[in-house]
Amino acid sequence: MREIKKIDTLSVAKIFGLIYGGVYLVVGLAINLSVLIFGLPAGQGFDLLGFGSGILATFLVALLVGALSFVSGIILAWIYNRVAQLVGGIKWSETEASRFGHEHLIDDHKPQPQDEVNHILDDKKENNNETFSV
Repeated sequence: MREIKKIDTLSVAKIFGLIYGGVYLVVGLAINLSVLIFGLPAGQGFDLLGFGSGILATFLVALLVGALSFVSGIILAWIYNRVAQLVGGIKWSETEASRFGHEHLIDDHKPQPQDEVNHILDDKKENNNETFSV
């Protein structure tokens, strides 16, 4: 059994900040572009200033979400480390075959050519009435 006894708080914080900030940025830009494409009523002009401020707001909020996620990553990693000291860390076990998902490809018994011949000869001995030719 393996156990995660301690995790690095800074690495967790970086991952949290980049993932949450990045996801917010991508989704926010997609929403802004969809509003730009599908949200303009026919016959109305395009307001570049309004669109630009929406894009700027998306970038600023993505930075804020990333920063808050960075801080929450530090806090959650610190809490995990304290709890893991008290009760132990997360435990798991693994097997070589299940790690790669190829359990069905592992065959402990590899047939030998002589095994096939012996099988045919055994069948011949059981059924003496049949003819056998090689």
